[in-house]
Amino acid sequence: MRILNEFTKPGSLPDGACGIEAADGGFVFGADKLIFFVGVGREHYTLHFGSNSGVVDLHRTWWDEGGVERHETLFALSHTDIPTLLRELSGPLRNFPRLIRRLRLGWLARHRIRVLRGLEFASSTDIAAVTRKKRHKRLVVAEDKIRRNVKVPRYLDDVWEWPDGPFSLFSGNRKIGIAWKVTDRSGRPRLFWLKLRDLVRFGNQVGPQLIQTALHYAMPGERRRIRDRSS
Repeated sequence: MRILNEFTKPGSLPDGACGIEAADGGFVFGADKLIFFVGVGREHYTLHFGSNSGVVDLHRTWWDEGGVERHETLFALSHTDIPTLLRELSGPLRNFPRLIRRLRLGWLARHRIRVLRGLEFASSTDIAAVTRKKRHKRLVVAEDKIRRNVKVPRYLDDVWEWPDGPFSLFSGNRKIGIAWKVTDRSGRPRLFWLKLRDLVRFGNQVGPQLIQTALHYAMPGERRRIRDRSS
């Protein structure tokens, strides 16, 4: 679980924050776990990495009408099964790179596709640009900062002057894709994009297969309760 530990170590977010919150939810890094909040209600999902138990565990926590805390294990997986599971999941996902297309500015102009930068986040700098000071060690997404952070090129050729990273593509008011500017080893900038409709279609096609493969390695119900509940 070294990769997960690296992902959740201090410094993954700006200013040493442990999480991000917005109006519709958020997430928080904890000791050996990642917690996802849903809306503003008293419900969250916890992914325990299981450094002590040897079990990766996803469970839901909520409070019933009587104020009693409830837990429901949704999935549990032994660390020893992770390499095999990842190999099997790579099969259904092998066609994903085919969804990524080359992006040409002439095509954008002909189809009147708008380009906006600042709605996609790929680095701690991007996150810091749209969040306010920490609250309970969390960054808070600020809508006014998001609006100020959005950049629209005066001319499409200005995209080549942008730093490497993601940006959004809109047809009218509808977001149709996510694009990236990358610089190759020879120093040449290139543009690629992913059509959101293709992504949804791909998910609908391979999603059931991925779920069935993962469930094949799920631990028996009586063993799923083996997890580190330390807070």
